[in-house]
Amino acid sequence: MIQKTTERLQKFFSPTNIAVVGASANNIWFNNILQNARRIGFTGRFHPVNPKSAEVFGIPAVPSVADLPEGVIDFAAVIVRSSLVLETVRSLAERTIRNILLVSSGFSETGDAGTRLQEELVDYCAANDVALVGPNCLGFLNVIAGTGVFAGGSLEGDILPGNVSVIGQSGASSEVIATKILKKGLGISLFVSSGNEAVITLEDCLEFMVHHGQTKVIVGFIEGFKDVQRLRRIARDAARKRIPIVAIKVGRSEKGVQAARSHTGAMAGNDAITDTFLRQNGIIRVDTIEEMVETAGILSRCPLPAGGRLAACTLSGGLVGVYADLCESLSIELPDFAPATVDALRTALPEFAQPGNPLDVTGSGFLIGMDRVLNIILDDENIDLVATLSFPPDASTNALAEKYNDYIITHLSATSKPIIPITFREVSDYARKYYRDKGLYFIEHTRDGFKAISNLIQYARFTRKMAAEEAASRDAGQRSAG
Repeated sequence: MIQKTTERLQKFFSPTNIAVVGASANNIWFNNILQNARRIGFTGRFHPVNPKSAEVFGIPAVPSVADLPEGVIDFAAVIVRSSLVLETVRSLAERTIRNILLVSSGFSETGDAGTRLQEELVDYCAANDVALVGPNCLGFLNVIAGTGVFAGGSLEGDILPGNVSVIGQSGASSEVIATKILKKGLGISLFVSSGNEAVITLEDCLEFMVHHGQTKVIVGFIEGFKDVQRLRRIARDAARKRIPIVAIKVGRSEKGVQAARSHTGAMAGNDAITDTFLRQNGIIRVDTIEEMVETAGILSRCPLPAGGRLAACTLSGGLVGVYADLCESLSIELPDFAPATVDALRTALPEFAQPGNPLDVTGSGFLIGMDRVLNIILDDENIDLVATLSFPPDASTNALAEKYNDYIITHLSATSKPIIPITFREVSDYARKYYRDKGLYFIEHTRDGFKAISNLIQYARFTRKMAAEEAASRDAGQRSAG
């Protein structure tokens, strides 16, 4: 029987001596594994297995699994053709190497013959306690621990450690998601490309991410589920821990269903039922990678609001209209300010400013100073969170930008209400690092950013509702017992 406890998966995702069976200079996979490991500061060792080469990319190789050092290897990656996989996995297990990444394709995603190969592999792994990610996948990066076996070659940018975990049943799509997360200035904890999930499943990875203590937000690219009831339990556990799960679930259209089935062999179900299931269990379903990344950003850096009433500030009358229309379309409440707030804003702003919500502070009002304005709005009991104007810095104007953004930063520790900067111009890599270092989420692209705010509000509402229902259930149980 396969053991897939949190302790076992912790060891699985933390290898130090890694055999690579099928390592070769004639394909890209081993080189990609080496380069990705170096990018995250891996300090362990790779042990190539190649019967025709004494070394691969300067690393000494052995001709067979039987020649690997005894009692040293704690993980193996397998990159051989599908017909040789079972024999290879068997030889590894006989050497007590039972944590395996299977990069090779040619299994259930290819039809009946491949499905039979995969079923034989599953049976062997189950009988011999072999934990295996794949087949038909890219692997994983445990960035927070500085280890990983990842065969993808399209992950761009500095691979920064952080608190966002990524799980994807599509390797290339997952690389796009991870790249955009990194370019947003967020960091990654654990990144897993799970492929066909012959042994280790989406649900296994989600459960590990929820409980291993290094994740604040999980994002997933999902083509199908293996165990819906287990997924429900995991999602509820995640919500209790305030670890949101943000997912793209393909299959809204018939062609999307077909694509999911042909790609990983995943079964795609009725989308209306899927949508209801995700919503009822607090899994945030998004439509695009951009919305996913914006939502991950806001959830990883902002506290959950006590309610859904937003105040938005800008220095453009035109943007006031844009924000109002967006909030209307996304069902984000923009309440009127309390009378005392309106009076205080009239005192704080130029006489020609109109203190409504959204608020145009005007250019003159901004230069007068935003500290007073933000204080006034945060003190309004009608407001639960604030999205306010920010000027992203660049290297030449950093001192000025620091001055313009100080009013946001100085308020973060003094309030439980989320404060979300809305950038007033394009955000450079320099600015992304600035916001990251300050622990600030920022809205860069208006529609995706406001959709992320809506997702934050909806998730906070779900957690409050779930907590209330569980408290009522406990109370009823205690009354019944008494």
